[in-house]
Amino acid sequence: MIVSVRCCHWLAVLVFLLFAAFPRAYSQEVLTKEQRQMQRLTRWSESRDSDTRSQAASELLKLQRPEVIPLLVKLINDPVAEVRVAVASGAAPHKDPRMVEALRARLKDDNDRVRAGAARTLSLMNDRASIPELVRLAEEDLSPLVRFRVIWGLGTLGDKQQLPVAIAALGDRNPGVRDRAAVIAIEMLGDQTLIPHLLRQTVHPQRETRRLVMYLLAKHGDRTVVPALRQGLKDPEPVVRGQAALAIGRLRAKEARDELVVMLTDSDDHVRGAAAYALGLLGDKAVTPALRGLVKDEAAFVRAIAAESLNRLGDQTVKPPAGFRAVELFTFPIHSPEHADLYR
Repeated sequence: MIVSVRCCHWLAVLVFLLFAAFPRAYSQEVLTKEQRQMQRLTRWSESRDSDTRSQAASELLKLQRPEVIPLLVKLINDPVAEVRVAVASGAAPHKDPRMVEALRARLKDDNDRVRAGAARTLSLMNDRASIPELVRLAEEDLSPLVRFRVIWGLGTLGDKQQLPVAIAALGDRNPGVRDRAAVIAIEMLGDQTLIPHLLRQTVHPQRETRRLVMYLLAKHGDRTVVPALRQGLKDPEPVVRGQAALAIGRLRAKEARDELVVMLTDSDDHVRGAAAYALGLLGDKAVTPALRGLVKDEAAFVRAIAAESLNRLGDQTVKPPAGFRAVELFTFPIHSPEHADLYR
């Protein structure tokens, strides 16, 4: 009996010692794995093969440890652009001052994708010290990809003093920068000072810019912008006239009713369609005779819009095609797929 008790005692001591030693051995094993991982990635970062260095950059970016920063800083200055792109585009989680400083330097890189990646990452890091250089790139860089990232980045940074830069980008010659980045930045930066900036752009020489301005005035303005929109109804370009008509409809500016009725006879079918849709939004039944004149229009979509507007005003004598919704024709293509390459 005594021997049995003693055996149980020593067995319990042995089990206790094993469990006490296990966490220490496990932690040493984890530490050893981390050390081996860093040694492997260090070797990769020093490889003569650029693909291996790029792989090292990708792996290092996943690690949230201080010791990766010196390696990433070295790789962002790599002689091969693809390696620099990998680091510049993915370093946002690493807000170490050394990384931020290295990214600022890459804003002057000779490779477009590196500059674009650095601009995007610095904006995600909320590095407001980089704003002056970002503004310079927005105004001077020849690459549409860089301008796209920079304009969007300025919006992300939220410095409302840069609203004029975003407004100016509405006149960019590249549709992705103009239609997407500029509009999104304006959405982020817009405040009570937005409308005067937009009104100054209603006479911009570029028709697509004037079209954007009409869209933005309707989305962000109030009835004080209606005179500018009515002036837009006289624009020589159909895309601007049509957008101005839509804007007037969305603001329910009934004072422009008669001008919209005149536009129902416009030579451009898209303008006629936009005017018919806008008249339906105004809610004035006095325009139903004019809209009935479009139910035999040569353009099928104009006939459908006229029928829908008549229905909206209480006239059920004609019906649009089943499932037709005019609003789907007039959703402004800010996020259109043809500019998807600029996201990369």
